[in-house]
Amino acid sequence: MRMHSAIFALALLAGLLPATASPQVESTPIPAAQKPNFSSMRFMVGTWNCATKSARRPAAYHTTSTYTIDPDGYWIYETSVTAKVPWSPQTIRTWDHITYDTSTKRWVDVQNADLGGYALSFSKGWVGNQMTWHDVSFAPGPDVASQTDIVTTKVSDTKITQNSSFTERKTGRRVSLTTVCTKS
Repeated sequence: MRMHSAIFALALLAGLLPATASPQVESTPIPAAQKPNFSSMRFMVGTWNCATKSARRPAAYHTTSTYTIDPDGYWIYETSVTAKVPWSPQTIRTWDHITYDTSTKRWVDVQNADLGGYALSFSKGWVGNQMTWHDVSFAPGPDVASQTDIVTTKVSDTKITQNSSFTERKTGRRVSLTTVCTKS
């Protein structure tokens, strides 16, 4: 019996057996996330005036969007105000936060809006002069059965266009949306 106690004590001292089951405390600091390279998006910073024409409406509606880069350098902030129109008699505001996720290699747009609006969209980035955004938060509703991705085309540093469409649930009709934005 003494021989077993001596072997156990030697194994404990040699570090082969744990003395007690105490948790290890990690002291290594969590590394900061890498800041996005906004060079391909920097032209967006500033104020843009946009006109969006829906195939089912008599006229375009107008939006003013202002883009800034947050002081920490991780997000592009967009604040948009859409003016009243006869078929939508109130001003609508939206707030987008856009960043690049280096771990998944994709652009991310987190949006919230007046009246409880929200969206979460991803993009692989610019391919030539186009960037395609996919809304992963879309769910069919009573009016809209499906929607396409939004394709943004950079015409110049002061002009972009966007094209998308959706399908009406009741009629099955595909409705196109075309937006033209110019920088102030």
